[in-house]
Amino acid sequence: MRQLQQSPRHRRGQALVEFALVMPLLLLFLVGIIEFGRGWNSHQVITDAAREAARKCVIADSKVTQDTVVNVAKSAMAAAGINTAPASVSVTGFARPNPTGLPCTVAIQLPYTFTFLGPMMSWTTGQRSITLTSSFSMRNE
Repeated sequence: MRQLQQSPRHRRGQALVEFALVMPLLLLFLVGIIEFGRGWNSHQVITDAAREAARKCVIADSKVTQDTVVNVAKSAMAAAGINTAPASVSVTGFARPNPTGLPCTVAIQLPYTFTFLGPMMSWTTGQRSITLTSSFSMRNE
């Protein structure tokens, strides 16, 4: 009885077909990881901006106004390369003189647009952007 053997040329062709089928999925997975990282980085930046602004809100400085607190948050986001135009910054609990023990909360909402996977995201969720929200609260000293 004669054994059937495949030639090395056919094996290479089979590997090429398998590679062609699997590679788009691997690239999609890789791009998804990168986009998730970009979104997570933006969320961390707005969380840090809210923390800095809340800290500015609770320090005992008579020169600090509510607009100063908002500007601190926006400048912290701008320093990280985030467009601050669509960002919404709200400050609650701001009072001068500082009543000790009362909290000051800074909340930031930022519509974040996924640019690279935008069309794919709109196919799955119906929208091209998500809103990242972060708030931070500190007690007055």
